[in-house]
Amino acid sequence: MGVGFPQCLLLDEFGSQVWAFFGDVPYHVGSSVFKKRGWRDVDVRVIMDDEEWDKWEFGDPTQCHSNGKWVSICRAYSELGKQMTGLPIDFQVQKRSNANSEYGDTKKCPRSAIGLIPIRYEKYKD
Repeated sequence: MGVGFPQCLLLDEFGSQVWAFFGDVPYHVGSSVFKKRGWRDVDVRVIMDDEEWDKWEFGDPTQCHSNGKWVSICRAYSELGKQMTGLPIDFQVQKRSNANSEYGDTKKCPRSAIGLIPIRYEKYKD
């Protein structure tokens, strides 16, 4: 993980908060996953099932920046992540089918699960 120590621990703590709210494991994606230098922000994504995306009424995943609910959630969690980690967090929710079609090649676009903190992970082991 290119964010260094102790930020990697703090990023996991942030991820656990995201996981607790959305019920899905969030992913650290983008250049900061593997590069120690040269990244401008730390991308964190929740990849939401298509049905769940529709329930949240986020609309067209290619136009989500115009959906007030989506923007509000992304801004709030980006700020929370920044406060918790000291890192420039770019948090976004993505619709699974869209995320997989655009970023599904994990060799080119790695996804690193975050928030797998043992105290929170225990209840999801079964």
